[in-house]
Amino acid sequence: MKHVLCSVLLCLLITGALSTVNAQTGTDSILTTKGAVTLITSSAPISTFQIGDGKNTDYDYRIVDGNMVFLRPLTANPHPTNLIVREGENIHYMIIAFRDKVDLARLKYTLSGKSKTTGAFTTPEAAPQAPRPGNGERDPLAVSDAPEESGHLISVDTVTVGKIAADFGKDHKVNRQYEVKLEGVSVGYAQAMTLNNMNYFCFRIRNKGKEPYEIVKASLLHKEKKDTALLHSMPILYKKGPETIAPKEEASEVFVVPSKQFGKEDEVIIVLQTTEGKQQLVLYVPVTVLPKYMLAKQ
Repeated sequence: MKHVLCSVLLCLLITGALSTVNAQTGTDSILTTKGAVTLITSSAPISTFQIGDGKNTDYDYRIVDGNMVFLRPLTANPHPTNLIVREGENIHYMIIAFRDKVDLARLKYTLSGKSKTTGAFTTPEAAPQAPRPGNGERDPLAVSDAPEESGHLISVDTVTVGKIAADFGKDHKVNRQYEVKLEGVSVGYAQAMTLNNMNYFCFRIRNKGKEPYEIVKASLLHKEKKDTALLHSMPILYKKGPETIAPKEEASEVFVVPSKQFGKEDEVIIVLQTTEGKQQLVLYVPVTVLPKYMLAKQ
């Protein structure tokens, strides 16, 4: 009888352990906490492990045996930041977040290795519904903390893509229904397409103000209808367009990202951050205005 009970108990322990591992597989966010180390493992050797822009001082890490990473916070209240991991042929784009109290089981992560590029931006808590296109309000989902661009990790023929992007940004009209204005500057959706496993998005920026408008940072995000608290980052592989738009001028900005298909009720979000002290421009574009082939079949 004792042997039977031991066997049952052992099976339950193994099942629980496997459930914990499976729950952490393919994650989009990594949690850290004070006084403990977060463990990240992968099936393939890790060749890139970049936190933020590579100069982040809030976290420290150590790669052991090529496929195991120990991650820990260095400061009392580290800010959320992006994490880029390349293991084998797979690239993972995730968010590192700090919590005061975390179950130790949630500090163990195994990279899935199922897709060559994955990524998501996770807000710390559930957020209210986002404003609709064209109202110029600040975004309650805190997209000012959107992940850094990471396109340089993926091989792109910049000469060919640059020529396509240049042609794609010419002679088109802005859809006035999907345009947002703020402090004399507006950004509007123009067009999109998929070519050679890449999505091209074109936006038109008009500067009717008296000062130059500088694009300090641009981010493209994918918001799913099924989870309004989750924003998937779309790493910008290539950008075509000026960094600064002079007063009373306008320009096209073309962004090239890895191809993906969208649900019919999803949204594409562009976030433009300018000089310090000025509000960011946030434009929500429903995917129903994109070419139909960019929408996943339901």
